[in-house]
Formats: sequence, structure tokens, C-alpha cells
Amino acid sequence: MHRLGLSTRVENHSVIVSVEGDLDIATADDLHEHVLSAIDKHGPWLILDLTGLEFMDSSGLNVVINAYRSVKEHGGSLALAAPNERVTKVVRLVGLHRQVPVHNSVSAAVNAMELLESKQQAG
Repeated sequence: MHRLGLSTRVENHSVIVSVEGDLDIATADDLHEHVLSAIDKHGPWLILDLTGLEFMDSSGLNVVINAYRSVKEHGGSLALAAPNERVTKVVRLVGLHRQVPVHNSVSAAVNAMELLESKQQAG
């Protein structure tokens, strides 16, 4: 049985959802529900911390794309942080990196998100 570890924390107005394990058809709904709940509770500035994500298939990509749409609808943004090489290949293969920034670390993603949020508020 596939298990997906999910946890949420807030740092500088960014909602960081840590994803661990395999993100596939068996676990995609878990992440989808978790992300929607996190956005409702903490706001639309979402970072997916993929440090512990070992595998992601097209079902996982769909969840990420839907998360992107949700945060945009709520006036926020989405960033991916610290994906491994396999996950990065999947993200780049479908061109998702053109819409969703990919950062090497969670701290880099938080800093970029903070800058983006302040620019949006100023503009």
C-alpha cells in the first residue's frame, strides 16, 4: 500500500505543504484534499516542499496543476521546492516549470514567495 506523508506549516505568510513518499494514482486525492484545506485555512501562497517526494506520476502532476489553478483563483501563487532529479524530469517534461517556479530549497522558495507577495500587494 502506498502512503503519502503530508504536513503543513506556515512561514512568512507562505503555506508550506511537505510531501513525502510516492505521489501517484493511489495517493493523489490525499494531496489534493490536503492542499485545498491548507489554502482555505492559511491562504493562497503555497509552497510544495518535495524534499521527501520519491516519485510522481501524471496523477500527481494533475494535483499540482489543480493546486496552481486554486491558488491563482484566490490571488496567490504556487512554488515547488527541492524536488529530486526524477521529479524534476517529470515537471520539466510537461513544461510545468514554465508556470510554476521550482526552487532548490524551501528557504529559497519562501524568499521568492515573500517577494512576489509584496510586489502584488504594492501593485
